[in-house]
Amino acid sequence: MRLLAFGGWGQLGSELAAVARDRHELIRPTRTEADVTDPDAVGRAVADARPDAVLNLAAFHQVERCEEDPGAALAVNAVGAWNVAHSAFLAGARSVYVSTDYVFDGGEPKGYEEVAPVHPINAYGVSKAAGEMLCGLVCPDSLVVRGSGLFGHAGSSGKGGNFVETVLARAAAGEPLSVVDDQVISPTAARDMAERVLLLLERDAPPGIYHAANAGRCSWFEFARAVLDLAGLSAEVSRRSSAGDAVKRPRCSVLLHTTSTALGLPPARSWREALG
Repeated sequence: MRLLAFGGWGQLGSELAAVARDRHELIRPTRTEADVTDPDAVGRAVADARPDAVLNLAAFHQVERCEEDPGAALAVNAVGAWNVAHSAFLAGARSVYVSTDYVFDGGEPKGYEEVAPVHPINAYGVSKAAGEMLCGLVCPDSLVVRGSGLFGHAGSSGKGGNFVETVLARAAAGEPLSVVDDQVISPTAARDMAERVLLLLERDAPPGIYHAANAGRCSWFEFARAVLDLAGLSAEVSRRSSAGDAVKRPRCSVLLHTTSTALGLPPARSWREALG
């Protein structure tokens, strides 16, 4: 397949390039070449590439900044999603939109299946939920792939790293860590999420929503402890409550794999295995 990925030079895009090598042709325009908020630039990139599938990995995902500037979040995560999906539709290509666990409010302690109603509680979540809806409206042959707590070797270009890198860097510097213990997630290895995206395309999965998080659950505190244990590092790690944080985040955003299981796709490996 010929794949065109917007936002393809970040953490997930770097892993996608690695797993797609020798399997598919992957084209990754830079943001300067094709910003998703520019419909003309997006349209030209898609027309020039003539892809089988168009992947939208671009995102404004700095949660605090999204809260401060929701218009910018909507411009990238919602309007940008429309621009990419619309161009894919015009080119007769599949659309893939990478989304997040933050489309949920966190009130379901058992976690969320793909069909669960979205109910975001912050500006970032609102913008991504809008992007999901717009993709489905403008390009019926769309896949929405959600992750949670993404981590990987490349780091996050928009955040200056990811949680794992931050924990390791603070520990190596001898700095104490204070980590929230009242938010439960399903950590997602960027390499595994990239593999899942390719698998969905290779298996010609039906349009719809898919979860790509690793199996299992943990609090951010438990995740930090696991990172340090695997790295053989010692650090002072204290638990803290998220009460009083500037931005509300879901208390439980565990992503369940009901749709993939029903299709007979391979089960996701555990987050501990992926971390190792």
